[in-house]
Amino acid sequence: MPEALRLKGQGASPGSARGPAHVMAPEDGHALGVRANGSDAARLVAAVERAVEDLRALAGRSDLESAAILEFQIEMLRDPALLEPSLERIQRGAEAGTAWAATMDAYVASFEEAEDEHIRARGADMRDIRQQVLRALHGERPPDFPKGAILVGRDIAPSLFLSHDWSQGGAIALFGGSVASHVATLARSRGVPMVVGVPRADIETGMELVVDGDEGTVEDGRAVPPSAAAVQGASAMPASMGGSAVTPDEVPLRTADGVRLTVQANIDHPSELRHLSPAGLDGIGLFRTEYLMGSAADLADEERQVEVYADMLAWAGGRPVTIRLLDFGADKPPPGEAVDPSSFLGLRGIRLLLARPDVLRTQVRALLRAAPAGQLRVLLPMVTAPSELEQTRTVFAEEAARLAARGVPHAMPPLGLMVEVPAAALMPEAFDAAFFSFGTNDLAQYLSASARDNAAVSPLYAAAHVAVLRFLAMTVPVVAATGRPVGICGDLAGDPGALPALLACGLRDFSMAPRRMTLARAALSRLNADGSEARG
Repeated sequence: MPEALRLKGQGASPGSARGPAHVMAPEDGHALGVRANGSDAARLVAAVERAVEDLRALAGRSDLESAAILEFQIEMLRDPALLEPSLERIQRGAEAGTAWAATMDAYVASFEEAEDEHIRARGADMRDIRQQVLRALHGERPPDFPKGAILVGRDIAPSLFLSHDWSQGGAIALFGGSVASHVATLARSRGVPMVVGVPRADIETGMELVVDGDEGTVEDGRAVPPSAAAVQGASAMPASMGGSAVTPDEVPLRTADGVRLTVQANIDHPSELRHLSPAGLDGIGLFRTEYLMGSAADLADEERQVEVYADMLAWAGGRPVTIRLLDFGADKPPPGEAVDPSSFLGLRGIRLLLARPDVLRTQVRALLRAAPAGQLRVLLPMVTAPSELEQTRTVFAEEAARLAARGVPHAMPPLGLMVEVPAAALMPEAFDAAFFSFGTNDLAQYLSASARDNAAVSPLYAAAHVAVLRFLAMTVPVVAATGRPVGICGDLAGDPGALPALLACGLRDFSMAPRRMTLARAALSRLNADGSEARG
């Protein structure tokens, strides 16, 4: 019997899944074998229009985050600069499909040769656009694959991800791909396990695989006992794939020796709330508002922001909702702006917002207006110096005064600190914050001096795990000594292996992705408040 397959790549979306492999056929483009004729230019223009119509229809069935990604593709297709080179090739005698494929291959190559990983990741969008127009030229239907399957291939198109039904599970294992791609973003928000950069191997359709997005592994199902995979899969299963992530009888949660703990949800998009019961949560510990912003127009749309925030507060039914101010910069550039590779250490988070007061003030007004709808708390990202908190508090006070002068109902929410810069963690007494929340994803990045989305240094980021826990053991008690509430909202909060150390630090408030709650709650209930395993 041959040795069971075990491949190591890079985890792009956490969680695990078991299922039959579906190996995608290489893209051939159907660019050859058709004779050119006088109608090729008109055929290509019509095919582009059909592709745009199909994308618009798919966007209309998608949530705001997904629709924003599809709008990027629509804008690219609408750009005359994308079509003109193909029309020039047709004038020189090329067939429509051949001309389009040649043009798009050049665009894909230009993206994939870029030094910046985020720019390279857009190559998947360009390949997607290439294939959509070629399918429209040939009257072909978009591809799909069986529900619950493990998709294996070089890469996956955003449109294929969005059109597929993930309700019965499944996962993605790519020989190429990127943690910075649009599909990786979508997979994380929907709880679909994904591993990229997997070494090429002899995988056949139908072969049972187990994908672990936390460890970045793809294994032959024969090497992983079904019971173990089932337990892993339970932690990865998103709410949209089988009911609520938690049930009401799981609240409140206590340690084995009776200490009360709170478990809240990290939310990337309001659409996730459809699959959660507020009665099963202690609240929303982190709402990442930047994922609402698909365009520059969204940044200026105060009324839309008010509606989204108020709806979330109403959904929570009086439970606390912690909304983070826009955390743009580094791997999340503002809509329509290019990635700045230096911005992990430059303008990002609150630094960027204070430098862009128009964007900050719009969001502040929306939060003030929505606050009467529930128990709102506001979290400031990437704070380093006390002056940043004070400047932000001044903006809140000024906008509240303007709303009062206009007779607009509003309320002032408490302002808290996202503790992700080591300097802030070491001097919490300098900040007049209402509460503190440790963001361990960026904290690990800054402690290890390695970008968390850069595949070249990702082993260093992972190696910082022990250092992060040691740093928390030093700083959480210092923060707690301020007398203000302190919690954790990074990925470590939902890692069962880290929970004993986090309890030992003194943490009692945990906020995590909904898909991680079941295993995390079970692990916490078996531990004493000092992190030790309960006996008996």
